[in-house]
Amino acid sequence: MNLRLKNSLILTGTLIIGLVLGVLISGRVMHSKMTRFRNFYTEQGFNQQIMRVIRPTEDQKKQLEPVFKAQAKRNHDLFIQCRENHRELMEQFKQELNQYLTADQLKRLERMEMRMRKNQPDHFPPPDMEPGRGRRGPGPHNGRRQGN
Repeated sequence: MNLRLKNSLILTGTLIIGLVLGVLISGRVMHSKMTRFRNFYTEQGFNQQIMRVIRPTEDQKKQLEPVFKAQAKRNHDLFIQCRENHRELMEQFKQELNQYLTADQLKRLERMEMRMRKNQPDHFPPPDMEPGRGRRGPGPHNGRRQGN
């Protein structure tokens, strides 16, 4: 085989492998960050993230428990309220659009909404739900398995 062709194939193969690895690693990092972000709205996820940052002593943990519980509930309630407000806003937007769109455009919009709902969890657990009580762990995934 021609030396130039052989070197070109090795270089091209290396570039392709590098691109594939880059995409896979980037996707995994992004998934990990999004999972951490979503878990912030559960009591356990909120507590874990704050505790990891402040690293309290055992005595401080006992003192901080009621403060964390109250804040986690407020955090959760605020997130649910924001989500409901956004849903109402989108409904108003859709009503305004209805008068301008054709039947085909309305169908496409409805399909997009269905895809978005399908990929979104139906609800978030109450802030005091503990892992193992009907769920596999913290987060809004309702027991769906997450890839590692």
